[in-house]
Amino acid sequence: MTGAAHLPVREVIRRVGALPGVRPVRFVPLLLPMWAVEVAATVREPHAYDVFDRYLTRALAEAGLSGIEELAGFFGVEPVLVERTARFLEGIGHLHRPDGRLELTGLGQRSVADGRRYLLSPGRPMTLRFDGSRAEPVPFVHATHAVWLERPVLTLPDGTVFAPVGEPSALPGDAVARLLARADLADFTGPSVPVRVESPRTRQVWLPVYLVECEDDPLVFGWAADGPDPYLLRVYLDHSGESDLNVSRCGDRHGP
Repeated sequence: MTGAAHLPVREVIRRVGALPGVRPVRFVPLLLPMWAVEVAATVREPHAYDVFDRYLTRALAEAGLSGIEELAGFFGVEPVLVERTARFLEGIGHLHRPDGRLELTGLGQRSVADGRRYLLSPGRPMTLRFDGSRAEPVPFVHATHAVWLERPVLTLPDGTVFAPVGEPSALPGDAVARLLARADLADFTGPSVPVRVESPRTRQVWLPVYLVECEDDPLVFGWAADGPDPYLLRVYLDHSGESDLNVSRCGDRHGP
């Protein structure tokens, strides 16, 4: 049966042939078992500041000012402009008035620190992906630029048949929570960063790759990268029980 489009083996052979010092022995099309978790997420998205709300939030964060009148005097503007901007920032969750004076929220403080006006958008459908061996999150470039299959079946028009590599390890119940707690979360979700998720639904998926067995260390090619992919090699080795191989050395030596 014909499945989703993927790199033909002749293209992988061409790419391997362009790598100096690589002596391939066999090209093996494989399907790596992975996990996809569908969620409804409240996401944090970056936007550009308008001019005055940027200055106002910086004054709150850096100048120790918090009153409408003193802020108006500081900027040399009418208090009504400060009040109108403050109400807008309150509406998007960037400040509040616990005692009648303006104070940045955590979202407002983060926005000032990063120089981007973050907005929270609830109910965003999102797919979080995890590898099937260690249940680690999949990097954003692979999550968005790879071919993902709902079933472990893929035959290309040239007759290339991809075979699944075993079954995935169980996905821990706290995998999503651990992902959301990571400081580098955007590396796995992209610019729309989830801060809360609801209604998770987990399903198994498969990622087509080519294992290139060589006279020395193996290589793995996928869709998301033009050359040998150290990340996919690591995932394959975890599945095959050969994770003690020096993956960093392989990736550095056989890079594009």
